[in-house]
Amino acid sequence: MSGFLSQLRWQFTLLQKNSIISISFAVTLIYGVILYFFKEGDYLDKVLVAMVLNDPTVIGYFFIALAIYTEMKHGILPALFVTPVNLHQFLITKTLSVSIIGVICSLGLAMSVKGFDFGIAAYALGSLGICLISALLGLMMLTYAKEFLKFTMMSVPVFLAFFNLPLFQYLGGVDMGWVKYLFPIQGSVDLISNAVSGTELHMGYSILSIVVVVPVFYFIAFRLFSRKIVHQ
Repeated sequence: MSGFLSQLRWQFTLLQKNSIISISFAVTLIYGVILYFFKEGDYLDKVLVAMVLNDPTVIGYFFIALAIYTEMKHGILPALFVTPVNLHQFLITKTLSVSIIGVICSLGLAMSVKGFDFGIAAYALGSLGICLISALLGLMMLTYAKEFLKFTMMSVPVFLAFFNLPLFQYLGGVDMGWVKYLFPIQGSVDLISNAVSGTELHMGYSILSIVVVVPVFYFIAFRLFSRKIVHQ
């Protein structure tokens, strides 16, 4: 356990050293300013959920990739993988550190306009689910690109399919009926929406979707990362 905590602390140190924590808070601040102008509007809850769906996914998906590409560029990963480091521990702490930052940022967004007048537990769980899923998806996708620019270009259709379609569904832009429940982040979206505006929530489905999707995504990410990055 001490080794895991030491690795987690090291991941936070690397994120700060590479300015990723600072960038995350800066992005959140920009979203917070936008939310401020909708504070008295009739659509505050929808705007808040839309911002939350964008902020943690960007932090989870793109910033975990940026962190790893930076470590590749400076030769940290090749040096790390010739040591007895546990790959599971490395990937879990990397994913968890980015996700914790994403949850803190999303809570900051909600509290900036809601104070403590929302379902904090459900909101935090939904945000954590989105952060974990997006970070693990980012880990999968970076194994198919050798540089961050190519990764970003490849991510456009992936980001649309996994994150933007559920957002359009939530905003009423499209009506996918029961198909929406096939999206990996739908359970997390329902938790966040219920937390801020009291919409209908199937708690069993939402929790089960996170409990099932996160391990499946992790297994795929681990296999791809091990084969394409570590043992290439």
